[in-house]
Amino acid sequence: MELFKKILIGITFYLIFSILFILFFNKIMIFDHNIFFIINSISNPFLDSFFIFITYLGSSVFWILMILLFWMRKQKKVSIYLIFAFIIDSISSIFLKWLFVRPRPYECLSNLKVLGFEIDIGPSFPSAHTQRAFSGATILSSIYKKFRITFFILAFLVGLSRIYIGMHYPIDTLIGMINGILFGLISLTFPTKKIQKKLEKI
Repeated sequence: MELFKKILIGITFYLIFSILFILFFNKIMIFDHNIFFIINSISNPFLDSFFIFITYLGSSVFWILMILLFWMRKQKKVSIYLIFAFIIDSISSIFLKWLFVRPRPYECLSNLKVLGFEIDIGPSFPSAHTQRAFSGATILSSIYKKFRITFFILAFLVGLSRIYIGMHYPIDTLIGMINGILFGLISLTFPTKKIQKKLEKI
């Protein structure tokens, strides 16, 4: 029951944010661009290398490897939750990206810093890396409660890295964070015990 309350709170927060976003769209967009340039303009060799590394903790490859790792370590329940979250994250992020079709910062802004071994393509909104990081953190923190703060700090750093390396705006990562937490909580309601037992026998 506690889990459903958290989901309800998440949905309520999402709706409130959506209403505020529509009402104050222009002001939010200006604020979004200003915060982007403040974070993206920071130049430091250590932070450059750090955030290039951290950003991959939100990649599809990383979370697929995490799913396989937990499965091989006989922690199949964790893998199952992460699989559900990964599927929901992938479908929702693709849908939202092509619904809003927001250009990435490097496509429409000048004087910005772009880092990384590869340039992400496709629409910017929301940040799928941030979404995966927060859904994963939500699931793992519910199971490994001692490391809850660590999981969410890492997820936050993934979101920050997306702005720092020039791939996303702050709003992209904020919505990715909200989506990730919400979808992580939803994923924890699945699968049913019957499905778990069948999969854990594999």
